[in-house]
Amino acid sequence: MSATRTRILQILREKGEATAIELAARLDLRTVTIRHHLRALRADGLVREVRPLRNGRGRPRMVFTLTEAANRLFPRNYEGLVRHLLPLTVSPDKIREVACRMSQEAHLHGRIGRDRLSAAVAFLNEKGYLARLEASEDGSIRVEIRNCPYLEVAREREELCALDAALIEELFGAPAERFSCIVHGDPACRYRIRSEVA
Repeated sequence: MSATRTRILQILREKGEATAIELAARLDLRTVTIRHHLRALRADGLVREVRPLRNGRGRPRMVFTLTEAANRLFPRNYEGLVRHLLPLTVSPDKIREVACRMSQEAHLHGRIGRDRLSAAVAFLNEKGYLARLEASEDGSIRVEIRNCPYLEVAREREELCALDAALIEELFGAPAERFSCIVHGDPACRYRIRSEVA
């Protein structure tokens, strides 16, 4: 993204809303140039028109603000929040409760067999896990996870590994045994799922 568009987003983040004329004055650019950038940002879904601003004669000026997609571009501190909240939710019952709520987002109710397996893996991948299924010779299903979406926090608080294990069980609808773990230095987290799920 160009430096000018980045600055437009920053100004809108600070002010909440602004017209092209106000942005041009802040950036010391021509209004026509700012309008060009606003059109591009609007096409990218990062800004939207809020309302027209009438100020005397002539065409009303349009007021712009950020969209939710643009808000997600700015720094967040979820990791810090998790570090402070996690000690409050370390009991096994709470971990299972959180895993159950998370798994409900996958909409797996009524899905069975390979359909459930595929949907569960797709859900994990939407959440950034880089998951895949492997069949093993003993008939069990193995789930391999190549990315821990919260690795830095999990290194400090291994309860997150218990949360992942509970989530795997909820998603696949069967007991899961973890036999390798990224937090312990393995290249992937691997789980063995009881074969009845397939």
